[in-house]
Amino acid sequence: MENAGTFFTQSQAELVTAILDRIIPANGSMPGAGRIAVDFIDRTVGGSPVLKRSFAGGLSELEIHAQTAHGQDFINLSLEEQDTVLLRTENSQPEFFDSLVRQTYDGYYSNATVLEALGLEARPPHPRGYQTNQGNLDMLENVRRRGTAYRQV
Repeated sequence: MENAGTFFTQSQAELVTAILDRIIPANGSMPGAGRIAVDFIDRTVGGSPVLKRSFAGGLSELEIHAQTAHGQDFINLSLEEQDTVLLRTENSQPEFFDSLVRQTYDGYYSNATVLEALGLEARPPHPRGYQTNQGNLDMLENVRRRGTAYRQV
């Protein structure tokens, strides 16, 4: 697996892939989140100093839980053991875990492959989605008459 992201090392990308496949496992025609969302999460975490700290600490803690409870790295555990480690990490690192789940869902459910499998089009809901009223823009006329109120740089 080649790591095309901006933050995770190769071993971290493999760990995150295994974690994501436990959060959203493959089911029938639906792929697991591991191969779908890992690059999205890597880019998102890589672009945020807060997420970098949270994920670095959270992933380390998760591996510590795996080693302490089972004497192995997370990716080498059975699915049941992985779930136990994830639950323990969720309890000890709730902010990290909430962020991990949120980023997993964002990356997974915005992916074209997943949207297609769900029978949805891979596009924003507008303009073909909800109808919106244009509204009355006459109220902006006073603002338009004032002209530019900032300096060009």
